[in-house]
Amino acid sequence: MNATTKTNRRLTPGTLVVSREDGEPGRIVRVCTFRRNGIDAWSYLVQIATGREIWEVGELFVPTPA
Repeated sequence: MNATTKTNRRLTPGTLVVSREDGEPGRIVRVCTFRRNGIDAWSYLVQIATGREIWEVGELFVPTPA
């Protein structure tokens, strides 16, 4: 596990994220599924331009400011 994946397990609602699959941007709505420890996220509900999708932690990244 890399540091980015570990950081992505504790994102807050409203955080801007981008899909690794297709580059689509979205915002975290809430945690969808928690890991066994009950603290870290396994997946998030993400608001995108066309609605909402569930993205797993490894399928997204948080863009850095330019």
